Amino acid sequence: MARVEARAGSLRITGRDGLTEIRASGTARASSRSLLEQIRLTVERRGEVAYVIVETPELRGNWGDDDDEHASLDLVVEVPKTLALDVEDRSGELEIRGVGPLDLVDNSGDATVEDVGGRLRVRDGSGELRIRDVRGDVTLDDGSGGIHLRTIRGSVTVGRDGSGEFEAEDVTGSIRIDSKGSGSVDVAHVGGDFVVSRKGTGSIEHRDVKGRVDVPDRDRRGRRRW
Repeated sequence: MARVEARAGSLRITGRDGLTEIRASGTARASSRSLLEQIRLTVERRGEVAYVIVETPELRGNWGDDDDEHASLDLVVEVPKTLALDVEDRSGELEIRGVGPLDLVDNSGDATVEDVGGRLRVRDGSGELRIRDVRGDVTLDDGSGGIHLRTIRGSVTVGRDGSGEFEAEDVTGSIRIDSKGSGSVDVAHVGGDFVVSRKGTGSIEHRDVKGRVDVPDRDRRGRRRW
């Protein structure tokens, strides 16, 4: 088990076959030497959990005075393939591939998650979210930005999706969306049920759903847009 805590900057995590340790490296950037010297990357073990932690200075100031200040670290982490991970990312582009069961909190920025060997739980603030090839159930909460799911060997549960399109294709289990704000919903090739409990604006389209379809009355139609 490992926990990764990243702040501003990109984050790339890759699982490697045959690797028996966690490797982390980063490229730091800052608007001044004093800010650069405050950026830290720490890798340590606490009991049974390995930690990869990025520390950056807190930037405070008024717009127009200090808005050119910045400090970030682009982080690259390599882990043993299928290692279970707990990841929190503040901002910046995110890529995770080839890992085990994953818990992800992503505050802002586009995120790509692929090749997950176990269940996946995601809490996403804003930005596009692309998830592919998960061998387990997927649980999502999303603020804004599109969600794109493909090849899920399990069920998909969305507690809340604020805005942006939702697309899912090739899901062996069921898809359940408890609350969907604005934006379209498009699903295809679903092995179980497809249920949308509450929906704001935007269309709902579905194709090749093997189980029960239960969506708000005004959206009861099935057609293809894939």
